[in-house]
Amino acid sequence: MRRIFHFFLFVGWLASTPTTFAEPLRLEKHRRYLFFDDTLIDTDKTERLTRMVNRPVKHAQNPVLRREHPWEGFRVQVYGTVIHDPAERLFKAWYMNIPATAETIITVQGQRRPGHATLLSYATSPDGIAWQKPTLNLVDFEGSTANNMVAPDMYNPEGFSVLHEPDDPDPARRYKAFYWDHGFGPLVEHEGVMIYGSGPKDGIHVAFSPDGIHWKPHAKNPVLSVYSDTGQVVLYDPAIQRYVAFGRFGFGRKVARTESKDFVTWTEPELVLEPDERDGPKTQFYGISVNLYEGVYIGVLWMFRIETRNIGQIDFQLCHSRDGKTWTRDPERTVFLPLGPTGAWDGGDMRGACRSVILPDEVRFYYAGSAADHGKGGETKIGMDIGLATLRRDGWVSLDAGKKRGNLVTRKFVYPGGRLHVNYQGDWGKAEYSIYEGNSKPDNVTEGSISGDLLNGTFSARRLSPELTGKTVRLRLTMRDAKLYSLWFE
Repeated sequence: MRRIFHFFLFVGWLASTPTTFAEPLRLEKHRRYLFFDDTLIDTDKTERLTRMVNRPVKHAQNPVLRREHPWEGFRVQVYGTVIHDPAERLFKAWYMNIPATAETIITVQGQRRPGHATLLSYATSPDGIAWQKPTLNLVDFEGSTANNMVAPDMYNPEGFSVLHEPDDPDPARRYKAFYWDHGFGPLVEHEGVMIYGSGPKDGIHVAFSPDGIHWKPHAKNPVLSVYSDTGQVVLYDPAIQRYVAFGRFGFGRKVARTESKDFVTWTEPELVLEPDERDGPKTQFYGISVNLYEGVYIGVLWMFRIETRNIGQIDFQLCHSRDGKTWTRDPERTVFLPLGPTGAWDGGDMRGACRSVILPDEVRFYYAGSAADHGKGGETKIGMDIGLATLRRDGWVSLDAGKKRGNLVTRKFVYPGGRLHVNYQGDWGKAEYSIYEGNSKPDNVTEGSISGDLLNGTFSARRLSPELTGKTVRLRLTMRDAKLYSLWFE
């Protein structure tokens, strides 16, 4: 049976990105090339293909990580990170736990805190679906340390973005965290409830850990004195040899960027993405989730659609960037992951983990959901849980052919050597390809065909001639009733 994905049409997107790249392209061997833009595509010769955005499929057992204990009585929320550790064959999650609503006062580490304080917990799972919450005995909550909370030296962290770098020569820095903290601000009364006031260390903090459990905040925190009470994202970009982070960083509900060589000294944040006229005046970017995937920054924007005051719904849209600074959005503003139906656990409000989990066969997008709209959860005492949605590997966007044969013709590129691989779905059709030198197709070129639902498909043809390696060539791929997600050489 053919595997079906939900998709929406990007009208005109195939030609929306200017083709200003130098020719011929220098393709890297083993790098997958996706079709977010026209970098690889000769738009004058490509015909009858439509770029689609493919929606993730929500897991049947959602929510997969639920509230269970008093310290997470109101919310478990991925203003945090989920990773897969292949060495331990274990999924690991750092998530915010919120004990209660604002009317309650709690005691953490012997200190009085607002009930809706954001605290930090840790969970593990062998499959990423059934989660265990180990008793860590690190944080005192209401007189007991029998819980799975971590980071006793942190006060009110939000957006705890974790990088696991097992090859760091300093074992104490193999886990790195980038987060916003209230910085030990005092309790103040606001509209009849107690909240945090401004503190001496409000701002972006970093911390390091040998195991992801025992964290040591940097001695000179905050590393940035900016306000960013939302999800943060941190990643490493090998192309510029810098750590890169995204958050609000003092710009309000917009997306800003900063970078660092050493994870401690960060550049002045710059605004890189904000709502435009098409979004309307009542739309804000509540946050963003970002993957640096095969050289492309793939962003999932948290679209906050305000109905009145600070009340509204949040769902997700896709965007992408080649450098993390200049972003391209879907011109149709298609919903990437929709809210659930009214009354569902994720029917009113959603927030994403800082990054997706990339596995050999799928992309896992963890997100928090609430049945209540943003701004109503506290009033209605409706909290949050954490769910999962999945895409096939490389599955964010695809080039789709219908009943009529569609042709993809690439721009000129230097053939890197190796065999052509594709991520392809076409049980009802067949794709044919040819690679040839120059602008016209000569006789006796390398050709082949393929069909099926293949995450890593190779064509039924002889290996490409070694004599072509280093030569300038083009690729022509003809499809019918098919979806092409990516191609690469190895």
